[in-house]
Amino acid sequence: MLRSWLQRILLRVTQPQLLRRRPAMAIILIIHLICGALLLRLELNNAPELYFPSDAPATVLERELRAEFPNDEILIALFEGDDLYSSEVLGALDRVAGRMEAHPDVDRVFSVTRVDHIAGSADGFVVEPLIDPERLDEGTADERLQRVLADRFMPGWLASRDGKVLALVVRTHKLQESRQRQSVEQALYDAVGEEAVDERLTAVAGTVALDAAQLCSMVRDTLVFTPLVMGLGLALLYWVVGRIVPIVIGAVAMSTVVIACVGLIAALGLPYTLVTAMIPTLLSAYTVGNLLHLYAALKRMRDAGFRRPKRVVFALQSVHSPAMFNVLTTAAGMISLVLVPIPPIQVFGAISAVGVVVIYFVVFYLVPPLLVKYDRGPWPKSGGGFAWTKRISYAFASFGMRRAGWVVGGAVVLAVAAIPLALKVQAESDLLKFFTASHPLTQSTDRVERTLVGVTALEIVIDGPGRDAFKDAKRLQAIKALQMQVEALPEVDRSLSMMDIVEEMHWAFNEEDEAFRRLPDDDRLLSQLLLIYDGRDLQELVNNEYQRMRILLNVNVHGANEIQGVIDRIEALIATVDDPALKWELAGYGRLFADQEDLLVVGQLHSFLGAFGQIFLIMFLLWRSLPAAVIGMIPNLAPLFFVFTLMGGTGIPLDMATVLIAGVVLGITVDDTIHLFHNYLARREQGRSVVFSVARSFEASGRAVVAISLLLVSQFLLLGTSSFVPTSNFGLLTATGLLAGQLMELLMLPALLVLWGRFRTRHRFLSA
Repeated sequence: MLRSWLQRILLRVTQPQLLRRRPAMAIILIIHLICGALLLRLELNNAPELYFPSDAPATVLERELRAEFPNDEILIALFEGDDLYSSEVLGALDRVAGRMEAHPDVDRVFSVTRVDHIAGSADGFVVEPLIDPERLDEGTADERLQRVLADRFMPGWLASRDGKVLALVVRTHKLQESRQRQSVEQALYDAVGEEAVDERLTAVAGTVALDAAQLCSMVRDTLVFTPLVMGLGLALLYWVVGRIVPIVIGAVAMSTVVIACVGLIAALGLPYTLVTAMIPTLLSAYTVGNLLHLYAALKRMRDAGFRRPKRVVFALQSVHSPAMFNVLTTAAGMISLVLVPIPPIQVFGAISAVGVVVIYFVVFYLVPPLLVKYDRGPWPKSGGGFAWTKRISYAFASFGMRRAGWVVGGAVVLAVAAIPLALKVQAESDLLKFFTASHPLTQSTDRVERTLVGVTALEIVIDGPGRDAFKDAKRLQAIKALQMQVEALPEVDRSLSMMDIVEEMHWAFNEEDEAFRRLPDDDRLLSQLLLIYDGRDLQELVNNEYQRMRILLNVNVHGANEIQGVIDRIEALIATVDDPALKWELAGYGRLFADQEDLLVVGQLHSFLGAFGQIFLIMFLLWRSLPAAVIGMIPNLAPLFFVFTLMGGTGIPLDMATVLIAGVVLGITVDDTIHLFHNYLARREQGRSVVFSVARSFEASGRAVVAISLLLVSQFLLLGTSSFVPTSNFGLLTATGLLAGQLMELLMLPALLVLWGRFRTRHRFLSA
């Protein structure tokens, strides 16, 4: 009974029957209503923490660290002008800081009117405001300027060393969503405008601004390129088909696929990130490709003299079997991305794989009933806008067959010659390079780093052996010596630790004598200074038990490789500290970001092996021949090698966007192989010769295969016009890979089939 049940299911899947029009339309309507409602719940979120596995060591340390110490996410506003130290401007900037501190997502605001200054007093030392906003009417602008520049910590942090620039640094609470960061940034612009200092605002940078800019670019690309890709696909489809009704039905199919998959993201409560934002355009393009396969079969049935509904039924039966295996192989390419240990990429892979199945269901189950009912007019007898593709495909295939040895040998030589370029590909994530040099964020970051310090945050976290471990003067002196070595690194612009605060207290306690601007030698004096300190900066650098401290670093590099290089040099310096009781770790945003390099490299390898293994197995099961599966895979691996060669030659790194390309290109290009190989084997089973079978297969399917590839390439090339670098790189490299894959299909596949046929013939002859 179970076997009979399975046979019925297999028969229904492999030989689908036409649905009735009303159930098909009802399904389409229900999908749009339900998923359209779910879109209201879609969470637009590209927060940095989404890109790190929750169990990664750096992520675990980050959570633990933020339970004791403040967050390291900041928003930096730069102000310039000749009157910055006037009472009017300082008062306005202080009110801006006050407005920002009232924001629910803001932890603290640093400005020259809202930071502490340690000074000597008759009783020892006093912690007072650097610039008292309540007493701005006292003193002159020059006096305030000199006071700021004379402070140990201000130059290079909240003020430029020449006094011409002031900064306002907003530190947020630990935020979970990009919209929160966008809200903080907008609140800053609103406050600056309300206090009429917007003309002096010259730059806004920092991690908060970076995330907000990514969200803005991501949403813009989705709103712009999804309809553009759909529109271009439909326009090209019309050029090929030459009829309005199939195009309208195609638009319904594309809409159904996209809204179903985006609705699924919302239903699962998954964030719509920079990576998943590429799903709608990918699925739109792939839907057009499947529609064209179906429409090409309809045209062949029309040429054979069939009328509705038989024309639709026979067309569906002729393409359904290869289409079903196309779905399996393409879904395998997509699902392989779940092996990349970066959550948004895993979501992209899983949802795209589901989307491919949805495309199969929509195109081969829901579209045919609509064609039967509404596609009443005659199809054009000409080949449509892409009629010339039949000649192109046959010409390439003929050349591949006639020069089989030269084609394969030439491909091998080119591959060997290109290996050095392919090996030059590096995993690198530099979020600032996601934007062009003219983007406001890029220019603002450059301005901040030229006038103040680097915006990349690193932290050296030090755990002592127990309570009061850091009330040991000699231990602090050893750690301070390390801090000075770290600060001497060219990539480190600034460092801050509890030792710096203690040195200021010691200096002020001794009547501001420069000889005492150092750590005390006596443990009792150290404890006394720590006891009488009543500021709030110290508690952000060491915990209440004096068992854990952190050294804050501002680094002027942004790429994961460069940050990792800094971390390696710091760890080498740490290894020289002679205190085995101390435990050292690197933390902060920079450490998290640096760890992505390993995740990308390992993930790309696992993803490629996963996709290759799954697709190879599917081909083996489809054709039940190991040589056939090998021949089918070779032309599909070539475009991946070409893409990596191009990346190595042009310096395009392996990052969040380009790591997707291998699975996508391999999953899509293998479709053409299946269609062509399926027709080839069918003719071989009829007893036809190798050359005849190859020629007829390319003559019958070559036009559709080439037309589909050109459709997909043109749609992905459209993404290449985006000013957002991840979208642009994804579009251009995917288009390049698909084009290279098509060339390999037309040249190498016929050559390999001919060589395989010759080998089998020679083997049978020798055996006889």
